[in-house]
Amino acid sequence: MLDGKLLVSGEMKFGSGLTYYLMRLNSDGSRDMGFPYVGAGGGKISTWSDRYYVSTAQTLRRLTPSGLLDNTFQHLNDYVEFSSGQGGDYHVYPDGSVVITGDHIVNVPDSGWAGFYSLIWFNNDGTLDLTRQPRQGNGSISLIVPQPDGKFLLSGPTTAWEGVPTPSIFRVHADGTLDTSFTCAMGWGEAASMTVLEDGRILVSGLFKTEFSSPDSLHFVRLMPDGSLDPGFNNDLEVVRIPWLSTEWPGNTINWGQFGLVGHTRISDGRIVVWGVHMVVEGQERRGLAMLDADGNLLDEPFGSGGCGRYYNEGTGYLYGDIGGILEAPDGFFYIWGGYKGYDDGTTNDPAQRFVSRLYGLNVGVSEQERIGFSIYPNPATGSATVQLAHMPERGVLTVRDALGHLLLQERVSSYTTTLDLGDVCAGVYLVELMDGSEKLASERLIVQP
Repeated sequence: MLDGKLLVSGEMKFGSGLTYYLMRLNSDGSRDMGFPYVGAGGGKISTWSDRYYVSTAQTLRRLTPSGLLDNTFQHLNDYVEFSSGQGGDYHVYPDGSVVITGDHIVNVPDSGWAGFYSLIWFNNDGTLDLTRQPRQGNGSISLIVPQPDGKFLLSGPTTAWEGVPTPSIFRVHADGTLDTSFTCAMGWGEAASMTVLEDGRILVSGLFKTEFSSPDSLHFVRLMPDGSLDPGFNNDLEVVRIPWLSTEWPGNTINWGQFGLVGHTRISDGRIVVWGVHMVVEGQERRGLAMLDADGNLLDEPFGSGGCGRYYNEGTGYLYGDIGGILEAPDGFFYIWGGYKGYDDGTTNDPAQRFVSRLYGLNVGVSEQERIGFSIYPNPATGSATVQLAHMPERGVLTVRDALGHLLLQERVSSYTTTLDLGDVCAGVYLVELMDGSEKLASERLIVQP
């Protein structure tokens, strides 16, 4: 959030009290005790303007800038034309209107809509958009990813779209009609994550087969814009989940159930983070996180034999330990989250880490002190602020950017102490970055007061 706090969605308990599906944390990771119980959350969070959308069970809610319910966006089930069924995914348009996936009932007799639909549009107040025809598949859609041209990539346990057979991943036009120019190389399976690259190619992770009867499984591929496999990518990357203790591997037999879905996130330098449960990637053990180069080849660093710890749940009798995602924050930090206790970064094993952790960065060989880089005082500041450097870069420049990334100030570094003139900067939250040429060395949040 703009004030440095974190909005967290999932399933969380603090002691033996209520189960929270939405929580706000302070910037140091402690629980924000001023955040009340909110009857929303549990799924994906997306930003829109100064607000947030969050999936809740089978539907969707909108939140205010503080993370509380925004009652100007009505609950989707408040309208007789719609009844939620199996939840899926959603996409937010620039005007705040949304399209949701899943398998839900729409009943608008005057428009001829009656039955289960997999792609449904809503206005930015939560009312059903009667100008857009809902679309039907023969199953639920669990993932929707927009393309720059307005089309959508869809995936889920669906084999036909409006009566036309489809593979496990298919593409639709902006109005939801099937795009027959796209034919996916995977005929069976489901995607956990998809990323559309700048050149139109598509990264896809999950669990697939090229045909249902194929004996080979695929976990991570890159598709050409027409859906065919990109021969320049390591499409045969092997990922096997480890449901047993590490000391029992690799002696135990691998069965089909261990070829689980994996998700991925492409970071700003082009590398790819694969995340999920404890796994063996290309024969090497990884505890929830693995790093690939841009062409899908496993890298030894920064995620080696470390990673997230596991814990035993007495209620279920199972070991748990997984990473559910990674977020590259604007200030240069990375956040990971999931179901785990303890995290090992390769140099420090911290058993106190659990469920949400912050990483300094993903560059090998950068110590924590070098990563922190500098301090700012006073902070909050009025009129001016002093930056104290821990190290002097050769071509050091300090920049100040607003929440949208716009450059407001730029000051060349000539000593360990630099004063920033904030006289023309409006009150708000800003990001101060230490640059060495085009390389960002460190960043800190600065609050400017009137």
